[in-house]
Amino acid sequence: MTDTAGQTTGMIGPYRLDGLLGRGAMGEVHRAYDTRRDRTVALKLLSPALAHDEGFRERFRRESYAVARLSSPHIVPIHDFGEIDGRLFLDMRLIEGRSLDQLVADGPLPVPQAVGIVGQIAEALADAHDHGIVHRDVKPSNVLVAPDGFAYLVDFGIARTADDGTGLTSTGSTIGTLAYMAPERFAGGPPDARSDLYSLACVLVECLTGYRPFPGQSLPSLMRAHLGEPPPRPSLRRPGIPPALDEVVTRAMSKDPRDRHPDARTFAADLHRAAAHAPGGTQMLTLAVPEQPARQPMRTGALLAAAAGIAVVAGAVGAVLGAGLLAPRQVPTDAAAPAPTPSPSAAAAPISAETASPPATPSARPRKPSGRPSSFTLRVDGNYELSLLTYYDSKGDEVRRQSVPAPWSEVVTTADWGADAYPKVAAGTISTKGDTTLTCTIINNDTGEVLVTETDEKPGAFVYCTFTDF
Repeated sequence: MTDTAGQTTGMIGPYRLDGLLGRGAMGEVHRAYDTRRDRTVALKLLSPALAHDEGFRERFRRESYAVARLSSPHIVPIHDFGEIDGRLFLDMRLIEGRSLDQLVADGPLPVPQAVGIVGQIAEALADAHDHGIVHRDVKPSNVLVAPDGFAYLVDFGIARTADDGTGLTSTGSTIGTLAYMAPERFAGGPPDARSDLYSLACVLVECLTGYRPFPGQSLPSLMRAHLGEPPPRPSLRRPGIPPALDEVVTRAMSKDPRDRHPDARTFAADLHRAAAHAPGGTQMLTLAVPEQPARQPMRTGALLAAAAGIAVVAGAVGAVLGAGLLAPRQVPTDAAAPAPTPSPSAAAAPISAETASPPATPSARPRKPSGRPSSFTLRVDGNYELSLLTYYDSKGDEVRRQSVPAPWSEVVTTADWGADAYPKVAAGTISTKGDTTLTCTIINNDTGEVLVTETDEKPGAFVYCTFTDF
């Protein structure tokens, strides 16, 4: 039941499907009319191809149950959930408006507006955390803003109760968007409420400056930044931002979760106090939620109600980890920030991969080999456990491992590699000790020559070695 516009239509149970709002790996969100209650809603349905996958069904049920328990007005209300016509569904209030990433694509927000929106999302997180629920994917596309400025946190599709010991992701995969991911998440350990606050601080930086916190465009560069680079100072990127907001960002984006705000309410209080120093003060919004939101023309199409950016499943995230991350967005240095160039971004658009950053300049490179060697030795030396290790194996496949003892080495043969394949190894540690050191090395086994080596000596060390000069 698909019309010429490509939007699913027809009936499912008592719901008339009036148009597809968004689609992700886990499911779809439709504008729908509930014939029983005479109202238009946002209807989330598990994708038909996954209807018999118990893992996906469990995640869907958990999302429904988790969000239904919450009472914050900044979380989209659930009207109903369950199973109908053989498909799991979630019936939610339809929100007309725009996603936060669409707003920021037009340029940085005024300080009062940015603080008002982020403060509302902090209130939503406080409610979720009070119920032991960690969102795990706080980012601009998961924030919806109604025409009156009322903000909603959506997509609890990868939310997890704090005491849930069952990981519903593929082995070795990490769910979430890397540009906003807390350092401890790279180790594969369980996130907590403070991980959400780190992500929310990243969102705040983007709202204030128009740019993501770190300029990385690939897994290695983003991991290096989150683990080792100091938090950005928004006041240095854009005039008119009070330096007091820098301190809020610095605390919330601390590498050690113990140094962050203890909870979302403390974060929000610090945020509003800091913003009081800005021209125009701050918008401490305590708006009442309208029972029926006003229907206004949308500037970029209907904005989905909860689950607009339907959860990115482990397989999609694995592809992102292998190829890079997100559409390019130039990020200025703190010393000189050019004006942002708007680029529209749809809330439900799939994550797109991009070419990884150029390899690091090697600190040791001998003469150019006369052809690709038959095998290489990949080696990582370090004095603390590797939180993340990735390399190409003898099949030419990318392997990703977590919690790997150091030193580590492996011999990879190249007989099964494609014509354009090349050796690569990247590794990082979340050790915060001052004596932390990591070194990666690639050796040509045909000649015994060291092709490339790189060393990083600092807390949160990260190294990336590759060689393509054959």
